[in-house]
Amino acid sequence: MYWRTIAGVCMLAFLTGCPTAGTTGQVRDSGSGASMAEARAAHYDGPQARIAVARFENKAGNTGGWWNQSIGDGMADMLTTALFQTNRFIVLERGAIDDVMAEQDLGASGRVRGETAAAIGEIEGAELLVVAAVTEFSEDSGGTRGSVGGGRLGRALGSIAGGTSSAHMAIDLRIIDTDTSRILAATSVEGEARDFDIGGALSTYTSRHSLGGALETWENTPREKALRQVIGKAVEEVVSRTPQQYYRHGGQATASATQTGGSQASANSDDRVVITAGSINVRSGPSSEGSVEFTLSSGAIVNVTARAGEWMQIEDDQGRTGWVAGEHTLAIE
Repeated sequence: MYWRTIAGVCMLAFLTGCPTAGTTGQVRDSGSGASMAEARAAHYDGPQARIAVARFENKAGNTGGWWNQSIGDGMADMLTTALFQTNRFIVLERGAIDDVMAEQDLGASGRVRGETAAAIGEIEGAELLVVAAVTEFSEDSGGTRGSVGGGRLGRALGSIAGGTSSAHMAIDLRIIDTDTSRILAATSVEGEARDFDIGGALSTYTSRHSLGGALETWENTPREKALRQVIGKAVEEVVSRTPQQYYRHGGQATASATQTGGSQASANSDDRVVITAGSINVRSGPSSEGSVEFTLSSGAIVNVTARAGEWMQIEDDQGRTGWVAGEHTLAIE
């Protein structure tokens, strides 16, 4: 029985023509921003960005009939859920917006008890929109249908050997400012799978969720592995490429520039930094969009009175206060 098991496993490798560790994922252009390790930080409770995901499009063709719009909706749902799991975003539902509006209309009809009715005019707007398109999709089949060996092991190996042995997928991503329609970042990510063990494809952001809807037919196949690779890389890219000024809602500190009245995290009274930039603008709020209050030159030493994400509120020796980006300072021990 032992030798039959070994022979069956070897036969599976021969029929599928794939190595035991066959999942890869990559970003095609390095661009700028945090590293993937930094983007995959285990915990985050700082300011968030308000974001929504648009429906995925197919620009890869439909050879083999692999695509329908339900597949695209399922991909968008996966990306939406994965972005939520990062804790870096206030993720706004757009796929079910018609259902949300219908619930509000029902509340306004008078048929729902007033104190429980969904209010009209309370839907939040997204500041960022993620638009994605599948640009490449291919898969190869290998093996011959039928069993390999006998018994339960032979039936399992045979069912695997007769199917698809590899899959490749690539998507283009764009992050868009919804106020201006300006593209803030664009990138391309891809995933490739050459075996059936799904474990190696589970990223931090996609490992907790089973495929649903139209994507259920992809479960336990190279398609699923390639898709999970792509979604995981896409999330990391969105996190690292979103400009810092959009991370300004909620968290430990709320930026005063949002006019929400939230408080900033206070700093120690002896917290002091030195300005390292040649010249730096001190702004009215913790965002590059805040008005310039005054400027400081390299070497100026200031007190830190509050922090909001990567921004810090400072006070100089003249009693002037404002906000500067922490990357242009160095703490004084």
